[in-house]
Amino acid sequence: MKKVSIVVALVLVCATGMAQEKYRAKPSSDASQLEANVRKLWEAFKNKDKATLSAMLDDGFRQFLEGLTTFGDKTTEVNAPDDYELLSYTFNDFTIRPIGQNAALVTYVVQYEGKSGGEVLKGKSVFGEVWIRSGAGWKALYMQETYVK
Repeated sequence: MKKVSIVVALVLVCATGMAQEKYRAKPSSDASQLEANVRKLWEAFKNKDKATLSAMLDDGFRQFLEGLTTFGDKTTEVNAPDDYELLSYTFNDFTIRPIGQNAALVTYVVQYEGKSGGEVLKGKSVFGEVWIRSGAGWKALYMQETYVK
């Protein structure tokens, strides 16, 4: 009886390990696409490309950016380049973690410079974003910004 229990336990451990490895393989293959999407989203914002911004955001998109008092939605983000001119940005510390088969948490640090109301603004922030698989691609569902001092 003990031998059977040990064999069953070993089989379960091996099966669990293989399932986890299989699960990890798919999200890691998506990691480069997700990082590219984040970069594409920022570039679309910089270029005031509202069509690309709109296409990359899920219809249920929400965001909470540092300094705001309420959540923004897809329309808010698509129209944001009208009020803020992004001049430059640099990314660091991309981390992509699966949070399901069709979702991922993307975090990164970005240093950026922009203009609003004629004033040049510089900042460094940590972003946390939830991306969901939509068809063959990915769309941003949620974005949270936190300033770094």
